[in-house]
Amino acid sequence: MAETKFDLIAIGGGFAGLTAAARAADQGLKALVLERDTDDRYLCNSRITSGVFHVASNDVRISADELAAAIEKETAGYAKPELSRAIAENAGPTVEWLRAIGVKFVAKGIGYVNLRQHLVLAPPRRMRAGLDWEGRGGDYTLRALEAHLIKCGGSVRRGAEVTGLVMTGGQCTGVRVVEGGAEREISAAAVVIADGGFQANPEMVNGSITDAPDRVRLRATSSATGDGIRMAAEAGAALTALGDFYGHLLAVAAMHNDALWPYPNMDVVAVAGVMVDGDGKRFVDESRGGVYLANAVAKLDDPLSATVIMSPGIWDEVGASGTAPPNPLLLDHGGTLIEAPDADGLAAAIGVPADALKATISAYNDAFTGDQLAALVPVRGEGRHQAFGLGDGPYSAIHICAGLTNTMGGIDIDAHCRVLKPDGNVIGGLYAAGSSTGGLEGGPNVGYVGGLIKAFAFGLIAADHASKN
Repeated sequence: MAETKFDLIAIGGGFAGLTAAARAADQGLKALVLERDTDDRYLCNSRITSGVFHVASNDVRISADELAAAIEKETAGYAKPELSRAIAENAGPTVEWLRAIGVKFVAKGIGYVNLRQHLVLAPPRRMRAGLDWEGRGGDYTLRALEAHLIKCGGSVRRGAEVTGLVMTGGQCTGVRVVEGGAEREISAAAVVIADGGFQANPEMVNGSITDAPDRVRLRATSSATGDGIRMAAEAGAALTALGDFYGHLLAVAAMHNDALWPYPNMDVVAVAGVMVDGDGKRFVDESRGGVYLANAVAKLDDPLSATVIMSPGIWDEVGASGTAPPNPLLLDHGGTLIEAPDADGLAAAIGVPADALKATISAYNDAFTGDQLAALVPVRGEGRHQAFGLGDGPYSAIHICAGLTNTMGGIDIDAHCRVLKPDGNVIGGLYAAGSSTGGLEGGPNVGYVGGLIKAFAFGLIAADHASKN
């Protein structure tokens, strides 16, 4: 008969859950991870990650004050100050602990996070088209965490689906779980919800992320369906705004071609050129970066109506630069680059009104040559990503879609990762970590702080608090 009483239970076997349990176990707690999947190397976002450690695109090893300021800037003040500080103060120690238990890192220059040297989980992912996870950093790290957990007396149960929280007198005292077709309760002094966001749940995505979930590409595994968020809400937890996500722009062919996700993404050419909707008009400030642009595309009436327009020079030079560049990976793996000699031909090729498209290109070119990009509507910023002129043709273009990697909103928590009620009070015995949480990312900038640091640091914080209470 399986044991039914633990000090700490983590729901979900990704980075956040395994970190919380492994940390608890090496502090003497009896810890258990409940993972719904039955495979030995179950697929989750943690296993297929590119493995880049950063805090709001900054090296995790700089000072806590610098990291807190970076989060404040990236999120335009949206992040809860106590969560920003918790991440900033725990980023460096998190790396030290991971190294101590056998997780490996390499220092690499990463194009989409400020072109700096960053720590990357090793062995690093080979930045090529499609999935590339076996034996790579995410896969290796999950196995290292599980090995440390078991070494310290903890355990992982695969094929264990948590269906609800056990609440006693307003406190969380365990979980209800189905294993082998039988339902039972498992008690615990602390429960950590760590099963990810809700990106793989079309019903939850609908109306929050987009009104057309079938026209957005899931740039992730199908494991994160928002069950932990739902269970927390049923237990009386407060939820933060659910409308923002981390993701990138993909070629529209990725909707049906698995070789074109998660890489290559189209961000590098989108921020250099012009993005238009199905009416041939600009709809977003291209300089805001790929995460922001992916959110804007997802919120179009038709998320499959967007196109990136560029000069052949942008495609040849910018498109061939950076991490997993679209040129040549897009064409090498079945994607399409549209080419046209002039604006009329381009309008016909991408299926938008010619007059509107010509007006859009003309206005952009005039603003570019006259150094008046800030006067465009919508504005075209110049600080974060360099703009390039389009000229009078020829043109290149790519039909794009939004690639949804993980959601940013979720369970409201405090600096100790304790789950909060709407009145700000704590639900005793209940914690949340990783992408199941909200309050750190999103807001007007759709600010992205970093999925890995959010998983590992929050997992450690939750375990540390639980071990002392």
